[in-house]
Amino acid sequence: MDPTRSMLLALARHAEEARLRWHADRAAVRARGETPARSEGYTYHVQANLCLITAIGAADLPPNYRIHDITLSRDPLAAAEQLRQVANAYDHSGPIEAAHEPARLAYKAAFAQPVTAQEQQYVDLLAGLPAARRDKIVDLAEQRARHPEA
Repeated sequence: MDPTRSMLLALARHAEEARLRWHADRAAVRARGETPARSEGYTYHVQANLCLITAIGAADLPPNYRIHDITLSRDPLAAAEQLRQVANAYDHSGPIEAAHEPARLAYKAAFAQPVTAQEQQYVDLLAGLPAARRDKIVDLAEQRARHPEA
């Protein structure tokens, strides 16, 4: 395979992995019952796409340039989308959020009892803490739940 093809496919795979990682992050946020917002994963996804589009533009592809029996468009945006579809063809994981949605709903249903007054006080206390402190407390609680004897 010539270097241009291998470089473009590697960048397309990298862009697709960044997109999947971004969707995984969004699914994890939803599983915690929080509202997804733009994160570092989103920024990384956008940057990977921009790198792919820039590489296609800089490669100055000749007409009828083919990768895996697909003639790439001369338009960098269209060619980037075509390459991402080629990268998707070899990725059998499917959409991450759709696969985990039933598990997320089952998890929420298992803990759907109303919050008690004492639990609501804890929620209010945690909500008032800075995010880093709150995460540290949650991590500690999860560790104690996994290892109660410690």
